[in-house]
Amino acid sequence: MSRIACVLGAFLLLAASASAATAIHVIRTTASYTLMLSVGPKETMYTATEVKAKHPTSGEVMLDDSTSMGGMSMGAGNRHLELQVKSRTTNHVLSLMPSSITLADTSAMSGMAMTDKLHVMAMYGIAEGMSDLHYGNNVKLTAGHMYKVVATVKGEKASFTFRA
Repeated sequence: MSRIACVLGAFLLLAASASAATAIHVIRTTASYTLMLSVGPKETMYTATEVKAKHPTSGEVMLDDSTSMGGMSMGAGNRHLELQVKSRTTNHVLSLMPSSITLADTSAMSGMAMTDKLHVMAMYGIAEGMSDLHYGNNVKLTAGHMYKVVATVKGEKASFTFRA
């Protein structure tokens, strides 16, 4: 019986660690936009100049070359949160920076979560190219906690919830 309990415990630990690394994708629509929130593993950020010099094959290219991170991940985050904005009528990715993206840990403090406005920048995945244009950054998330993200684009709000 104890052998079965040990095997089951090991399986649950593996499943829990695998789910922490699993990418999360949530889609919401507003009157004008389709917004896709994605949360995945922490990303390394590069400027376009660094990409030309170093030739990395993975990570994110920041579109504002004034902030060099030296191929470092931004902030002390453990996950990468990004929002992509598409036109509902054309389904094309838009270069339209959200006026605000907020993040709240709704599991913390008995649901009395503090909402943080995220510092995001325009970027795209090195492997995907400009078709992956999105706005994001690395963020600190606690595994198992529930989070709420509210994004505002030209006055239109969308709300997302997910478990980290």
